[in-house]
Amino acid sequence: MSSSLFIASNNNSLIAQQNLNASGNLLQQSITRLSSGKRINSAADDPAGLAISQTMQTQIAGLNQGVQNANNATSVVQTAGTGLAQIVTALQTIRSIANNALGGTLSPSNQAALQQGVAEQIAEVNRIASQTTFNGVSLLAGSAGILNIQVGANVGQSVAVDLSQGLSAGSLGGGFVQTGNTLGTISGLNLNADGSENTSGAQGAIQTINVLSNGTGGFTFTDQNNQAISSAATAALFTITTTNGIESLSLTSGTANAISPANELTAIDTAFSATATTGTVFGTISGINVDPTTGKDAVQGTPNAITSVTVEADGKGGVQFVDQHGNQLSTGAAAGLFSGAGGGLSFVTAPTSTIGAVGTTAQQPTGTVLASINSNNAPTSVAAVNVSTVAGANLTIETIDNALATVANIQATIGAAQQRMQAISQAQQNESTNLSTASAQITNADFAAETANLSEAQVLQQAGISVLAQANAQPQQVLKLLQ
Repeated sequence: MSSSLFIASNNNSLIAQQNLNASGNLLQQSITRLSSGKRINSAADDPAGLAISQTMQTQIAGLNQGVQNANNATSVVQTAGTGLAQIVTALQTIRSIANNALGGTLSPSNQAALQQGVAEQIAEVNRIASQTTFNGVSLLAGSAGILNIQVGANVGQSVAVDLSQGLSAGSLGGGFVQTGNTLGTISGLNLNADGSENTSGAQGAIQTINVLSNGTGGFTFTDQNNQAISSAATAALFTITTTNGIESLSLTSGTANAISPANELTAIDTAFSATATTGTVFGTISGINVDPTTGKDAVQGTPNAITSVTVEADGKGGVQFVDQHGNQLSTGAAAGLFSGAGGGLSFVTAPTSTIGAVGTTAQQPTGTVLASINSNNAPTSVAAVNVSTVAGANLTIETIDNALATVANIQATIGAAQQRMQAISQAQQNESTNLSTASAQITNADFAAETANLSEAQVLQQAGISVLAQANAQPQQVLKLLQ
């Protein structure tokens, strides 16, 4: 570059001004970054970095709101859980009252009084179901439906909490009886493994039939040893009718049904042998309730009622009759119940079966074992339970067990939802922290570096000002050439 002296133009001054402006910009940038704490204060500082940091900030804001939403949802399910626990307490109280009603020592007036306690607990269930709310949303009435909780920063990142099940007393208790519940027991039997009447003189393979629920509205059958009874035996004894998925029992029609008193007597009469030794058992008539004096059907509660009669050989070519306690029937009872002798034995008046009747469930007489089994297999709603009768108390227990199972499932569901919400909240907080750290690395100022930049810019400014002053003074040197 030429070092000639000029007056019309001062290139050195221009160069000094240019460098001074540049160092001034650097000084301004350093001061801005140090005063704000941010490396990026405008898009001009780092366009790509600004775009990335703004995207991250959007995600961070969404994640933080998702954490708040998850925490609110946790509060919702905790509130619902408290209400559910109160409902469980009320249901368990009803079940205890039903067990009390089945104690066997209560009078009808006592049972009626117990029903008043049941009514109060039903009202409490309804109160809890209708009044458990969160921010005006009813949680246990079924009206809340499915709550979709937004837990993420983007569309579709939500978790569903199902509160669509109403928990009023009218909504609980129906459906199928839980698997393995004993619906009823038929005892005092003397049957072979195939369900036929045992006339061998030895004890029959089946003395008791336990009828249990299978969990889908049907039945399973076990004997006194809790061993499954063959399908051939159950088919020979019972007819199953299905209505709306729930099965009901009646006695199978025909002469082969070995728990019908008339069929049992026919089998016994066929098995009779005049040469049998004393005590040889020809068979047992079970499922009856006859007066110990007259041999006729007894009214409920008759003392010493006869519930089964075993027909044995008397050792004299005839028969003798023994009740369920091993006592011989009185002359009056035997005469009122049986006529004929030996191979011509028949009923004077056939006793009514306490087990059930042939035909559909609608024909099952009230108070029979099958009527009770069918009733127990069709739980009603909690709102309709009544413990003032034995049958009603039994049905109440089945109904409450169903209701408790329903509530337990809901408790498990919302408990799992609460755990998930808490885990989501923690995970979102961690993700938000990580994104905040990443964004800070992009946008925050490095104070060590910026302090050094500030010092450098200040020195350059001072040097630039000094040099500019000298450059501006340089044209004056031309005057010395003119002297």
